[in-house]
Amino acid sequence: MNTTASFSSSFMDASPSRQSPSRRAHNTPRNSIVRSPYDSPGRDIAIEFNLRLSLSDRDFNERLDQAAAERARLHEEQLARAAEEHRKVLRGAELEVQRISLEEEQAQFRRHEAQQQEIERLKRERAQQEAEAQQRALEAKQREEEAARQAAEHQKKLQETEARLKAQKEHEAAAQRQKHEKDRADRQAKDAADATEKTRLQQAQQLQASRPPPTATPLAATTTPATAAPASSIQVTATDIDQIHTKYLALHARMKQFRVAFADQHKQKGNPLKEAVGNTRRNIRLRLGQINTDRKDSVAAIKRLREDSFNIALTTPGPTVDIRPYLISQDIPQLANEQEAQYPAFLLYMWICFEKFVLKQFEKEAASTDGRTIQEIGLIAASLLADQRYMWKGIPLTDIVLAKLHRISPILFGVRGTMNTAEGRVRLGWLPIDKNSPSEEQYGQRMRGLGAGYAALSLRSFNAKAPAVPMSEYWRAIVSICNTPTDSLWPGHFAILYGLTRDYYKKFLTFYGAQARGVLRRATIDLPARAPPRCKDAAGPVSVLPLSWAKENIMLD
Repeated sequence: MNTTASFSSSFMDASPSRQSPSRRAHNTPRNSIVRSPYDSPGRDIAIEFNLRLSLSDRDFNERLDQAAAERARLHEEQLARAAEEHRKVLRGAELEVQRISLEEEQAQFRRHEAQQQEIERLKRERAQQEAEAQQRALEAKQREEEAARQAAEHQKKLQETEARLKAQKEHEAAAQRQKHEKDRADRQAKDAADATEKTRLQQAQQLQASRPPPTATPLAATTTPATAAPASSIQVTATDIDQIHTKYLALHARMKQFRVAFADQHKQKGNPLKEAVGNTRRNIRLRLGQINTDRKDSVAAIKRLREDSFNIALTTPGPTVDIRPYLISQDIPQLANEQEAQYPAFLLYMWICFEKFVLKQFEKEAASTDGRTIQEIGLIAASLLADQRYMWKGIPLTDIVLAKLHRISPILFGVRGTMNTAEGRVRLGWLPIDKNSPSEEQYGQRMRGLGAGYAALSLRSFNAKAPAVPMSEYWRAIVSICNTPTDSLWPGHFAILYGLTRDYYKKFLTFYGAQARGVLRRATIDLPARAPPRCKDAAGPVSVLPLSWAKENIMLD
């Protein structure tokens, strides 16, 4: 921007012609308020232009200042509105934080109350279980003492009998000597009477020969096959079932006590059986986990289990244990002395570990739709149980397996209860799985697997040896469930029934024929039809089994 000074300087430096008086006189504006001292019109114009330019600049600057002030005012108003909005948002956020904190405190208080209630319930259940365990242990101890007392009395009676027999033999020997002496004195008189007796006998024989022979009445021999169905007239009361169940639970407690004590004793450093015990236990778990549907693999697994576990436990020198407290279903034979009741403790430990792993594998394989793996595991268990080398005086250790089944699946043996109480749930096999309370699906899977495993153990026939679990036990298990009253039916009954029948109906029909068809009808048609509402979901899979069997021309009507 040119100022007056700068303009004047440029004007003064201009050419002389532009500064001539005539030119200045000609260009001097009229009525100009500024008079050039040189009377130059051009200079006057420049001065006036500069003045107007300064006024224009001042007006422009004033407008800029006003516009800036207006923008500043608007900006301040916007900042004030933004600050007010921020305060509102902040206040709302603070209120929301307070509300959330209050809800969290209330939820935490409710959780704490629920945890306290659950802890109290668990304490009550634990106290009740401990009291029941103590009662059972006391009863078991009393039974053991009674058994020991009876054994002592029996031994005393045997000794007394032996003494009486010995005295009787001595008396008979003396009487025999007296008889011989008397015989020598009477022999002559007897010789004289022999002729007369001989004549009489000949006459009697002649008279007998002259009579017609009597007509013999043949007796119809009635044979009962091994697979005959149990007699329907035999009734087992609930009291009998509970008594048997209590015996097996006491056996399970003794098994657990023995297993823990044996393992603790032989895992100590320097124990000679430490390595053998650990290796055989791990080998059983490994072999059972490798079982599949191939029969050749199952035969090989049986061989490896015999060689790598049971034979080692049988032949390894070690402590022994009285086996009689671990036998319930078999009669104890007459023993000459207490030494005959001894059984290798290592082998008994192997049996207890074996049944635990077998039943656990039954539970796991129940999740598979192919039940052939459970059949192979059942074959292995039945084959080992029926092996004479591992028996005691021809008695298989089947009660070891049955005791565990009584503990985790009482329904198989006709035990009844209710799912509405903690004690009733335990009676129906609602027990922790992997130390956690089971869900309904886990409980159902366990029952299905154990039902299928029990069928795989019992529906067996061997050519050269009797099965350890009779076939009649399979019949009894199904019938006990079918005979359960409607108000005592629970989902576990149908889960076990599904495992018992889904993959084993053909074997059942093969062994029992028309009678098995009637039992299957009761189990899969009649029983689901009268299932209470709480069992409808569990009874559904059982009720559709006859439809799949009908595709194979197996009709239950």
